Amino acid sequence: MKEIYPKPTKSLAIAKSDLKKWGYCLLEDAIPNKLNKLAIARLVEQAKAEKHLNLAYEDGSKSKKWGDFDINDSNAGVNQRVWMLPNKGKVFLDFLQNHNYMKCLENIVGNEFIVSSFSANIAKPGGVPMELHTDQWWMPDPVKREIDFLPVGSMSRKVFDFQINDKILSNDDLISRPVVSNVLIMLNGMSKENGGTLIVPGSHLFGRHPDKELDQDIKTISAEGPPGCAIITDGRLWHGTGANISNQDRLAILITFCGPQFRPQENFTIGIKKDVFPSLTEFQKELLGFKVWNGYGRTGNPTEKFIDIEDDLIGELKI
Repeated sequence: MKEIYPKPTKSLAIAKSDLKKWGYCLLEDAIPNKLNKLAIARLVEQAKAEKHLNLAYEDGSKSKKWGDFDINDSNAGVNQRVWMLPNKGKVFLDFLQNHNYMKCLENIVGNEFIVSSFSANIAKPGGVPMELHTDQWWMPDPVKREIDFLPVGSMSRKVFDFQINDKILSNDDLISRPVVSNVLIMLNGMSKENGGTLIVPGSHLFGRHPDKELDQDIKTISAEGPPGCAIITDGRLWHGTGANISNQDRLAILITFCGPQFRPQENFTIGIKKDVFPSLTEFQKELLGFKVWNGYGRTGNPTEKFIDIEDDLIGELKI
């Protein structure tokens, strides 16, 4: 019997069910249509300016590997990334409100969470597919008591845990829980032709990370949806950007969320521009890591609920 994988839906109930079963869902109208159009215009303008000023970060081509962000490299990438979006226009801050996609996050990261990364990708024609990966590769996997384990500070995107007899350790009974959710909002739609995200449905329950040798024959599908649709993933899902073989750019907003006890990819507490900070709502401050969570994130005062970007901190004193 052929599996029926998630399709774009406006139903939050169906989206949440898909997310639990398959490790991802496709939620239509994730943000208001007006916000979607404004974001396209601002993103194109920002990306063009960064490219013109030699500030663009590009990767994802045959000559420039994914994740290679050396600006001075003469080998141009075809996937342009725009980082730290809260600093690059109010329209992007407007994504950090209680839009529809937010209602799916609690099933993965709980009642309280923070933004780990808030960026945009412009996948241009001529790109190459990204290797399959998970978004929480750094999350320690369960181990048996008698097995040596890789210390957490030794993990990297290439090294997850020790391999014994060339076989990846797996545990059929225990797997890591999800602590990350990635929300990709399709600004101008996503299809197989324009490099829609490659997904291995149900892989969030495999209990391990993908391996290039073991999983070279694994089957993937492409996430597809109309403008304003979001693909929301469980952080354990195997996925990667597809190759854009169309003749148009594909624009997407990527917001990664994680539990409030984890270190974010982008350090918003020192990265937010001082003229942007006063405009943040309390909810946005919470999402960007300015709220103290169970004592974590303090700057010295144990009674403060929120930290300020210019706190008057106590320094060296004498009497």
